[in-house]
Amino acid sequence: MQRIVNHGSFWQAKLLSQFFADAGHTVEFIDIIPGRQLYEYPKRSIKISKIFYYFVKAKYNIGFSRKKTKIFESFLENSLNCSALNYSYDYDCIIIGSDEVFNFAQPVPWGFSPQLHGAIDNDNVNSYAASFGASTYEDVEKYGVRNELVAAMSNLKHISVRDENSYNITKKLLPGAEVYRHLDPVLVGDLPVPARQNVSKKYIVIYAYNFRFNDKQYIKKIKSFAKKNGYRMYSVGFYQTWVDKNVNADPYELLQYFANAEYIITDTFHGTIFSVRCHKKFATVIREGSTGNSQKLTSLLEDLNLKDRLLTNEEDFEKILTADIDYEAVDKILQRERQRTEEYLKMCIDEAEKDKENK
Repeated sequence: MQRIVNHGSFWQAKLLSQFFADAGHTVEFIDIIPGRQLYEYPKRSIKISKIFYYFVKAKYNIGFSRKKTKIFESFLENSLNCSALNYSYDYDCIIIGSDEVFNFAQPVPWGFSPQLHGAIDNDNVNSYAASFGASTYEDVEKYGVRNELVAAMSNLKHISVRDENSYNITKKLLPGAEVYRHLDPVLVGDLPVPARQNVSKKYIVIYAYNFRFNDKQYIKKIKSFAKKNGYRMYSVGFYQTWVDKNVNADPYELLQYFANAEYIITDTFHGTIFSVRCHKKFATVIREGSTGNSQKLTSLLEDLNLKDRLLTNEEDFEKILTADIDYEAVDKILQRERQRTEEYLKMCIDEAEKDKENK
């Protein structure tokens, strides 16, 4: 999912490819072949009184998003070397993932693409830290895609997922398959985390998706906390109407904003990961529903023994945000998981090389 205009998608693609490049392999990205749409966009009625508000909000957000897209287009070409579309399967080994590549019911342009689940004409197709995201096994039955998923995923030589929900779905689809669980490459890869620097004005980072972080109670709590402590509120990478400053940052600048922040408030998977890698105090807001984050974020923070950073009630906001974190213990987990990642990816490559020698 390297073409997604998103800092997390960029870094997972960059760092996963880096594992192979560091081992001396040539790495290229394959693009997604769109499938059919399964997600049903809900019909919503908007009161006339709110139309002007949404118009103004959209006006500024569109300009912000266009600038962000231009930034990412440059990084695609210069950092990932994937300016041209590529649909070739002529490779010794193919890795699907990381990110929500298995999330068949999400509202995205490519819809349900069996290619992302393993429907690829190649003998050495594997997944790494793949996720079904908010999709559940009930959604498999609801959308009637079980047979297609089984057929596609049966082509995977090795299967690695990144969260408990994805593990359970995969085991129900393929009961006899060996399914590995690994952490996202942004957690275990060589993320270039900058050293913290002194800043003229202390700030907290809000890293939350446009239009999703709109709970008035949370916003009230954040504003009150910032005012009480003399912090400015920076929304980095996404546009929010209620913050002091909206910042469009490239993937490297984003890490600088995280590293220099006093606290991080996020509702995203990779926002949580950036917080962990930068050793910040943070709170992760949980959402439910079709664009929910509960499945993947609960599993992620359980893996890191940081489930106490989950924020499900605005009354617990300040207590969770300011609590200390034992990052020495967290880093030990990441070191162990990095070794497991390297062993798994080496296994995929070694078997592909043996197959090539035997042909």
